[in-house]
Amino acid sequence: MTKKPTSLSAVMAKKAAVVPEPVKPGPTSDTKTLTLRLPEVVHEQLREMAFTARRSQHSLLMEAVNLLFERHGKPPIAPNAA
Repeated sequence: MTKKPTSLSAVMAKKAAVVPEPVKPGPTSDTKTLTLRLPEVVHEQLREMAFTARRSQHSLLMEAVNLLFERHGKPPIAPNAA
């Protein structure tokens, strides 16, 4: 028994039905990504500090952002600074 040819619109509708929804970047939609380029020695020191403090590099950098805000008279609002 031969298979009946499927119309192009039926094939396209089937493909559209299985396309996954786009993934939001980051943990929440209200976060932004920032690329930071560090000299190798700075990166190594940050890694060592994070390891010693048993904290993530991200939390250390967020702490630094809050300190920068405070230095410039802004409220410390960056999350995960603890």
